[in-house]
Amino acid sequence: MEALKQSNPGIVVVWKHKALVDDVYYSNMEVFERVFWTFGPCVEGFKHCMSVICIDGTHLYGKFKGTLLVATGVDANFQVFPLAFALVEGENISSWSWFLGCIRVHVTQRDGLCVISDRHAGIIAVMNDPNVGFTEPRAYHRFYVRHLASNLKTHVRRNDMRDMFKVAAYQRQERKLVADMSLIGQACTKAIQYIVQVPLPMWSLFHDVGRRYGICTTNFSETFNNVLKGARFLPIMSLVEFTFHRVNKYFTDRRELSQTRSEQGLAYSPKVTSIMEKNIAKARYHKVEAYNRRLHIYQVETKRGDRIGRKGGHRHTVNFQLRTCTCNKPRIFHLPCSHVLAVCVKYSISERPWVDRVLQSEAYANTYAPQFSQDRTILGATD
Repeated sequence: MEALKQSNPGIVVVWKHKALVDDVYYSNMEVFERVFWTFGPCVEGFKHCMSVICIDGTHLYGKFKGTLLVATGVDANFQVFPLAFALVEGENISSWSWFLGCIRVHVTQRDGLCVISDRHAGIIAVMNDPNVGFTEPRAYHRFYVRHLASNLKTHVRRNDMRDMFKVAAYQRQERKLVADMSLIGQACTKAIQYIVQVPLPMWSLFHDVGRRYGICTTNFSETFNNVLKGARFLPIMSLVEFTFHRVNKYFTDRRELSQTRSEQGLAYSPKVTSIMEKNIAKARYHKVEAYNRRLHIYQVETKRGDRIGRKGGHRHTVNFQLRTCTCNKPRIFHLPCSHVLAVCVKYSISERPWVDRVLQSEAYANTYAPQFSQDRTILGATD
């Protein structure tokens, strides 16, 4: 039996109890089974984040057993964004289905979400269940590259195959991906047989078409697990309250930074600004030639200049109408590459349309603008 408890519009907790325990039915007693919780500011803030959700599970320690399921988003600064939590009996199809179902009901109804996870069988089954609400095109499932690479290493017992696979996964151009896959096949038949069993869009940046914003690692979920360090020893109510305080502090710190940048008129978050500056530095060594000024099509040739280890001599076509570059970086990362910026600099064109809305300072400020309420009576609630 499920019960929703909500002391104010800003906090949602869903309890799930059971009366059947070890095949024994208790008519006058309900036994705790699961609890899901999220906070209003997280729900509101996520509307301004990337359309990406990272999900992960971590075991509880000490006297209180179970598994803590955590869903996080990614903000405009490419930092983890806390979204929802659940305490369940373990990772299985039923618990993941319930958790993701609660997210659909209480957190977000956004379509086109990219859900990134490990290859847990329960998650895979739930993502393919139309009743939960995460099948395509409402959502797209992707795997953490590092998790796949680790599994590959275990499967073939070769560190070099793990590393070669990661290089292939991060390739943004098809010819380079094909070449890397060929090398893996020549080096280890068992490795390539393992890899081809996994659909390309699940791990290849080139085939992802930008749904994951270039996010391939487990760092985002692991980072927030570090934020919750120490919480896994706590009883249920203390765990919920602990997340309240930690997430509130997380919002407060980032609210000050994001609002300051917005007030200063800075267009992008610190991380995006850093990426743009590096790309602008590269653009200085590019040669731009107009192919069709009316259609805004340009060819950009890379030059090595004084950069050590850079070969140069590559040519890419930039189309401003379609917002594409043959390097594929704008499509994958939703940011202008150095080739685009070289054109922008030469012809005094704004790069702003190439920067995804959720990566700009306004979205960054709006993400952390919602305030947490001091009313926490929900933390003592029962159904």
